[in-house]
Amino acid sequence: MTADHRLPDAATRAPTILIADDHDLVRDGVKLMVTAMWPGARVLEAADAGALRQQARLLAQPALALVDLNMPGMDKGAGLALLARDCPQLRVVVVSALTSPDVIRRALDLPNVYAFVPKSAGAARMQQAIDAALDGLRLPYQPTMAAAPLPEAGLTPRMEEVRALLRQGLSNKQIARQLGLSEGTVKNYLSEIFRVLQVSNRTQAAQYDPEVA
Repeated sequence: MTADHRLPDAATRAPTILIADDHDLVRDGVKLMVTAMWPGARVLEAADAGALRQQARLLAQPALALVDLNMPGMDKGAGLALLARDCPQLRVVVVSALTSPDVIRRALDLPNVYAFVPKSAGAARMQQAIDAALDGLRLPYQPTMAAAPLPEAGLTPRMEEVRALLRQGLSNKQIARQLGLSEGTVKNYLSEIFRVLQVSNRTQAAQYDPEVA
């Protein structure tokens, strides 16, 4: 690792990291993680895609952003393409609860996306992704056990996305907003998830583990 490849702050040689997520608790948690790993880091925050692009344009580039795909204005991840167009030097690490192969592929196809981290991953995966991006290295996606589809259960990628958000404690209304679906469609997905997993409620579906089922 050489200083020439890292994203320096002029005074501290520490990175500037922009955390973009519409959940306050998520931003707070990621901020604690980032400042623990890089004590001198300058950390900024954005709660929607518009604020992300506005702040990114004002940053000395290249800089680093940790971006949630489901913020308002992201349009199911399409906002990443606008961000790449407006701020081509901005290095992006996607941090998302959506881990279907198509979502991951479309994100990593963008030239300024350096890594994709599922929200179910731990601090070590986050640090690995941020280190790679700071060094200008693209990190291949490695699914975690928690984020991987459950072929034994027969869940579709969309059903896995619904279940991933269910595991975060989101209500049907919140899941519908995150995925751009109607509440009725979410209820239908949950009913199908219950049937496939052979469970009877949201808690059992969230806690389902194919290794012990």
